[in-house]
Amino acid sequence: MTQPGPRTRSRASFRPSTRLLGTFVMLLGLVARSTVVRAELDPALDATNSFLGNIHMGVDVDGTPEEISSFAAQAAQNQSLYWGPYRPMLYFGTRPRLPDTVMTGLMWYGTQDYSGIDNLRHGCEERDGFEKYGWLKADGRTFGVQQLKDTRNNVELTTDFIKVPGGGHGGSWGARISGKPIREGEPMSIAAMYYIAIDGEGELRVDPNTFVPTSPIVFDGAAKDLGDFEFTLEQTKGADKNEPIHFFGGIVPPGNVWRIKEYSKEVIIERAQELNSAGKTDLSPKEFFALPDVFFNRDPNTMVFQMHFNSEFEFEIRYNSKSSPNSVTNEVITTALAKAVDAFDERFENTFHLAEHGYNASMVDFAQATMSNLIGGIGYFYGTAIVDESFTYEEGQFDHLEGPVARRPNPNPQQTASSSLFTAVPSRSFFPRGFYWDEGFHQTLIGQWDNDLSLEIIQSWFDRQDNDGWIHREQILGDEARSRVPSEFHVQYPEHANPPTLFKAINLYLDRLQNVSQVFAVDAHGESKQAPLAMESNVKHDVTNARLMNPALAAEYLKKLYPKLILSYHWMRQTMQGEIRKYGRQSRSRVEGYRWRGRTLTHTLTSGLDDYPRAPRPSVGELHVDLLSWIGFMNRNLQSIAAILGEEDDVEELEDHYKAIVANVDELHWSEENKAYCDLTVDDDDQSYHVCHKGYISLFPMLMGIISPESEKLGHVLDLMYDPEELWSPFGLRSLSKKDEFFGAGENYWRGPVWININYLALHSLKDNYLVEGPYQDKAKRIYNELRDNLIHNIFSEYERSGFVWEQYNELTGRGQRSHPFTGWTSMVVLMMQMGRAE
Repeated sequence: MTQPGPRTRSRASFRPSTRLLGTFVMLLGLVARSTVVRAELDPALDATNSFLGNIHMGVDVDGTPEEISSFAAQAAQNQSLYWGPYRPMLYFGTRPRLPDTVMTGLMWYGTQDYSGIDNLRHGCEERDGFEKYGWLKADGRTFGVQQLKDTRNNVELTTDFIKVPGGGHGGSWGARISGKPIREGEPMSIAAMYYIAIDGEGELRVDPNTFVPTSPIVFDGAAKDLGDFEFTLEQTKGADKNEPIHFFGGIVPPGNVWRIKEYSKEVIIERAQELNSAGKTDLSPKEFFALPDVFFNRDPNTMVFQMHFNSEFEFEIRYNSKSSPNSVTNEVITTALAKAVDAFDERFENTFHLAEHGYNASMVDFAQATMSNLIGGIGYFYGTAIVDESFTYEEGQFDHLEGPVARRPNPNPQQTASSSLFTAVPSRSFFPRGFYWDEGFHQTLIGQWDNDLSLEIIQSWFDRQDNDGWIHREQILGDEARSRVPSEFHVQYPEHANPPTLFKAINLYLDRLQNVSQVFAVDAHGESKQAPLAMESNVKHDVTNARLMNPALAAEYLKKLYPKLILSYHWMRQTMQGEIRKYGRQSRSRVEGYRWRGRTLTHTLTSGLDDYPRAPRPSVGELHVDLLSWIGFMNRNLQSIAAILGEEDDVEELEDHYKAIVANVDELHWSEENKAYCDLTVDDDDQSYHVCHKGYISLFPMLMGIISPESEKLGHVLDLMYDPEELWSPFGLRSLSKKDEFFGAGENYWRGPVWININYLALHSLKDNYLVEGPYQDKAKRIYNELRDNLIHNIFSEYERSGFVWEQYNELTGRGQRSHPFTGWTSMVVLMMQMGRAE
C-alpha cells in the first residue's frame, strides 16, 4: 500500500507561521473592505430566491468571495442546514433547526406473533439486538442512506433522505423507507408506522369528515418559521401497497412529541383490549394490533399512519414547502438520490484519497459508513437544563465541593431557560446528546469533510457559554434528553470543567486556512504582491467551505469567536487553580498548576478519564498533569488567533503564561524516580509527593506538543508508549500500564481498555511535532507507523466481525466493547487512514 508521508514541522517555536500571519493581515483588510449588506437583502430575504437559491444546498456560487456578504453567507448556511434527520436518538426522524416545530419519525414492530408490539422500535436501543444499523452515506446537508438490520423481525430496512432546495424555509425533502427479508425463505411480517406532528404553533389541515386513508395520503399544514407546507405519504412498491392504511389523529401536548411511541402503543393496546372484550379472539396479530382509524380530536396536531407488510416494500414521505417552486415527487427522489450518491463517492475520495492510497473497496465502504454515522448523528436539541449555581468563584470557595455532590452545603438545582444546541453525538443508542469532551474530537473529522458545518457546530457550542466562560460539560436539554440519563447526572455544576477539545478543532481549522493560504501571494512581511489568486481563478465556492475559501468570512468568524475563546481560557485558569507554594512546591511559576474539580474517591468525571486512578483521596493539594497540558494547548491556539487578529497585548500575556506552563510541566509533574509525568498530591502531613499511575495521563505533555523534540523526557515517554508491559498492545495504546496495581480493576473503564481519541492524539502529535530531526525521530516514526497500522486493522476487523465500531477496545483481545455503534471519536479512524505512513 503506497501512501504519502505525513507533513512534518518543528515545534521549536509555537508562534504562527509568517505565511499564515501574512495571509491574515491581508485577510483582515478584506474584512474592512468587504461588501456590506446591501439594501436589497432585506429582512424578508426576498433576494434569496436568486443569490441564495444558488449558494445553499452546496450549489456552486457565481461571483468572487468579495461579493459574498456576511449576511448572505450566513443565510445560505441556515437554508442549507434548515432541515435534516436531526433526531439522532431515533432510528429515523426529521425536524428543522427550530424549537417547537414539525417533527416526523419512523416506528415499526413485528406481527409474526402477539408479543411483537412489546418490541416497538423507535429510539435507538442496544437491547433491540440489531445485527447492524447506521448510515452508509450521509453528507450532512443534502442526503443520507441508512441501513438497519432488525434480525429479530427478519427485516432489513433502508431509509433514504434527500433535500431539494427552494424557497425561504430550507426547501423540501423526501424520505423513502424500504424493507425486505434478511433471511430469504423465512416469513417477514411488519407493521410500519410513520408520524407527523407539530410540537408548537401550527396546524395540520386534516378534515376528519373528508379524510380517506388510502395511498397516496395528502394534506396541508402550517407552522411557525416554516410557513405553509404539504405532506404526502405514498406506498410506492410492493405486493402490499394496496393494503389499507390505518391511522389515528390526536393532540399531543406541547413538548411531548418525543413520547409518541408511548402514546401510540397505548392506543393500540386499548383497541386490542376492546376487541378482546368483544370476544374477537380469533384475529391475527396484524389485525389485533392495528391502529383504530379514528380522530380523537377534530383539529389534530399529530397524525400516525400504519402500514402492514409481508414481503418487500417501499413507501415515501414527501414534505413540500409552499414557498418553494420545486416539488419533491417519487421521480425527483429517485433521480436526486442517484446524483447525490455519485457526488458523495467522488467528494469522499477527493477529500480523503483512500482509494488513491491503496485501500480496497471494503475499507473505503467502512470509512464512508463510519464518517457518515458521525454526520448522521448530528442533532438539534432544544429545552431546559438543570444547573446548580450554589457556589461562588471567590478564593477558597471550592474546598467544600470535593467529593460526592451530596456534600454541597446548600444544593439548589434549578431549571434554566430553554435554549438550543446543534451538535454531533457520541452514540445514538447510549449517548444521544452533546458532550463537551467528545465534541472537539467529532469536529476533527467533520471539519475535514465540511469546514463550515463544523464551524456552525463549534459556534453553537460557544453560544452556550455563560457570562463567566463556563459551558455545560454534558448538554441534557429538555425532557426527552433527560429521559435517557440517570437522574443523578441531570444536574450540571458551573465549577465543573471538561477537557477543552473544541480548541483542537479550531486548531485544525487554522491548519486548513494555512493550507488554503497558498493560493494567496504574500511576501515575507505579509504584504500582498498581487490580488489573491482565489479571486482571479475559477476556484469554486459553496456552503461547505465559504469560511475557508473567503478570507473576509474566515477573519470575521475568528473575530466573533475569539472573545468567547479567551473567556473560556481565563475561566479555566481561574476555576481550576491549584495550590503550589502552600505545600512547599518549587517551580518557576506560582500560578500554572491546576486540579480538576468534581473529584470523588474513585472518579474524576470532569477530566473525561472517569475512573482513571488518581490520588488515594480527593484533596485540595492535588495538581493534575493532564489539566495543565490542556491549558497549555488552549494557550498556544489562542496565541495564534490573537496574533492573526492583531491582539498584541493578549499575545504578550499568553506568551508569558505559556513559558510558565512549559516550565511547570517539568518542574512540578516530572518524576525522576518513575521517569514519567505524574499527578501531585499531599500526605497527611501536607507534604507534596507524586502520584504515578503510568498511562494516558503520563502522555499528555507529549499529546499536547509541550515537550521539546530534543528533550530526554520525550525519550522516556516514547519508551513508556512502546513497552508491551506498559502501554503498548497489538490493538492500540492501553489506557493504563499493565504493571499498575489498578490495571483492569473495578469498573475498568479507563484502566486498561484502548480508547481511540487518545490514540488519535498520540498519532497526530507524533506526526506534527516529533517526526523531525533529533535524537528520537526514528523511534517516533516507528511508533507512529506501527500504532497507526494496529489501530486501523483492529477497528476495521471488529467492524467486519460485529457490524459496528465501538466505544473502546479490549487491550488483550482487541474486541469492541461497551456502547455501540459508537461513531463519535472512534470515527477518527478515517483520519488515521488519511494520515499516511511516515517514510
